[in-house]
Amino acid sequence: MAIKKRYGKKKDYLPVIAMFIYSLYVLPIQLSHFYAVDSFLVFFLTVTFFLNQKIMGKENNYRKAVLYFLTGLSFGLALTSKISAVLILPALVTGQLITLYKNRKFLPWFASNLIFIIVSLLTVRIFQPYAFKGPSLFDFSLNAAVLENWKQLKNLGTPESTFPPAIQWIKTKAFLYPLKNLLFWGTGLPLGLIAVTGSIFSLLILIKTAIGRLKIFGWKKGYFRMGQSEISIMMLIIWISSIFTYEGMQFAKNMRYFYPIYPAIAIISAFFIHHLLMKLKEKLNHLTYRFVLVIGILTALIYPYSFMSIYSQPHPRIAASTWIYKNIPADSVISGEHWDDYIPLSLPVNGYIREKYKGIEFPLYDPDSREKWILMEDKLIETDYIILTSNRLYGAIMTVPERYPVTFRYYQLLFNGNLGFEKIAEFTSRPNISLPLLNLCLTPPFANYGWIALKDQKCPLSGISFVDDYADESFTVYDHPKVLIFKKVKQVDYLEVLGT
Repeated sequence: MAIKKRYGKKKDYLPVIAMFIYSLYVLPIQLSHFYAVDSFLVFFLTVTFFLNQKIMGKENNYRKAVLYFLTGLSFGLALTSKISAVLILPALVTGQLITLYKNRKFLPWFASNLIFIIVSLLTVRIFQPYAFKGPSLFDFSLNAAVLENWKQLKNLGTPESTFPPAIQWIKTKAFLYPLKNLLFWGTGLPLGLIAVTGSIFSLLILIKTAIGRLKIFGWKKGYFRMGQSEISIMMLIIWISSIFTYEGMQFAKNMRYFYPIYPAIAIISAFFIHHLLMKLKEKLNHLTYRFVLVIGILTALIYPYSFMSIYSQPHPRIAASTWIYKNIPADSVISGEHWDDYIPLSLPVNGYIREKYKGIEFPLYDPDSREKWILMEDKLIETDYIILTSNRLYGAIMTVPERYPVTFRYYQLLFNGNLGFEKIAEFTSRPNISLPLLNLCLTPPFANYGWIALKDQKCPLSGISFVDDYADESFTVYDHPKVLIFKKVKQVDYLEVLGT
């Protein structure tokens, strides 16, 4: 609202634009389907930031004290959801320091912030009791077991770790990997580019406003001239940069770890689009302006609209299970990979029960050794069908051939048909826009994760499909994984072809 007051007019729709943009972001759409902490975290962080903005526009009175109380409550609930909520503090602290600088009233400012701190701590103490040692409401000693759990998780998330879920991030690049996933998949390329451009544009606005005019031999007086709108923009930039910088430097770079910046980039994007629309309105005639506006909206709608299609299609593991019951004889030996889901799933259809088949586990995340592959040879000899229910293992393992030289070779042979198995079925549920007389799969560049499957990927749906098979693992393996089924066509000497 502060940004709107400064840069907009009475009938401007900057807040509506921000809400519309956020509603088109695909990652929030996906995460809303899961009962995970991230949606709660982002909600309470956004409420906290909003209340903080309201505080900065108020005089010191009881209403401001109530706002500090509510801000502390909201921030405490964000911390209760996930400890990473602390990453918004640089933005909040900046706002509070500017408030102190402008008002020059230390005692009311200190008392108000003390309310915020006390309420935040009490909220965490009440709503996250497991984090603390004893039952007393005023005992803030941390639970040793929780601290040990955090320490263990930190140790598991390192390049030296052999923890299977950590393998996928060993070769990822700081900042570039999360930026790629945000641009291509989290927001979609059009809105992602607008977010980046809007952030740069907002930063330039801040620099221009804060610095003022520059003389050849020094700064001119009054260089620090910021209104409430510029302060709000600055806090949004700090919100984005503090979270993206910290999470982008971490070893584990799951897409949802960057979800807390999405409300901020939606507002920044809206600010940029609003400015752009005002300029276009001045330069274009009415009809051309409307045409450009409609084209822009339709372009932004393409990716989120296509993504919603995955929820109207059968889940790939269910579709694959149905196919198995119809096409694979009972008592066949079907393999599954550890750390992934097994199929067939038992379905509410007469006779569709998984016990019809014998399941066998492939422990492919285990470190390569002679013993591992002697065991694997026995399993491969016994197996009739190899089923990969996602790219979880081959996607991660194929990025580190130096750690898994034999397993790397195993997947190469499996996918090129030289392991004695051939691919007979593939099940996907990609973002798709159904169009007649068209069959197009759009695969983005930098398809590194699970690249071994790229050369033989299928495009079964009519219309335009966005191939997100190679996105961050967590983006596909839960609600739209790619399932591959391989059938044994001949017996081979597995140890010989694998070179062990």
